[in-house]
Amino acid sequence: MQLLVELHPKSKIEKIKKEIEDLSQFDGYDIPDLPLGIPSVLPVSIASLARDKFEDKRIIINQRLLDVNELYVHGLSITAKAFNLEIAFTKGDKPKIGKEVGYLSSEDAVSIAKQYNIRSGMMLSLRKSKIEVQSRLEFTNADFFLGLNFSNVEELKSLVNMEKIIPYIIIKTERNKDILASISQPSISIEKVKNVITELEDIGVKSVLLSSPKDLDALRKIS
Repeated sequence: MQLLVELHPKSKIEKIKKEIEDLSQFDGYDIPDLPLGIPSVLPVSIASLARDKFEDKRIIINQRLLDVNELYVHGLSITAKAFNLEIAFTKGDKPKIGKEVGYLSSEDAVSIAKQYNIRSGMMLSLRKSKIEVQSRLEFTNADFFLGLNFSNVEELKSLVNMEKIIPYIIIKTERNKDILASISQPSISIEKVKNVITELEDIGVKSVLLSSPKDLDALRKIS
């Protein structure tokens, strides 16, 4: 089982480097793009720091499509190839500053990235019906799907191409439970996470993405 961890954008380079080092026991990183549509350090800059530190780790950068056009996706794909990165495309939240571009679909963006032989994928909400989830999984150009809103292993059973899903597991602890109560995504308690990872591996899941907002210590207990 490949354990990936979410790197949260920080405004100071030394803090970014420290978080990369603090989470170095994991197999790779996923870097979100302008969460909530708020300006922050761009994923590719954080990824370049991580790649400079680790030549062989898996690094996935997320890319919002509300903000960019085809030219940008072509340029990002060339950049991803230069730094050995993967790209996960998402529509993204409405930007807090400026107007939306937003005419590229995730399928369009993946197809552009594949022209450069970039491993690329899309978001997949596990809240949707199994029919809707299965329909999205049938987009064969995508190498992987970040499985958002994951709450239990049963959601993935019997899905064709299920091994392409990277479940996004939000870890709940005493330190962050109040923060997580304010968002609409499910979470897994720290005590149950290792068992859930084992259950996912047993049904054929190859990778998981772990996130523990405001509690990095919890992540150190998982690896």
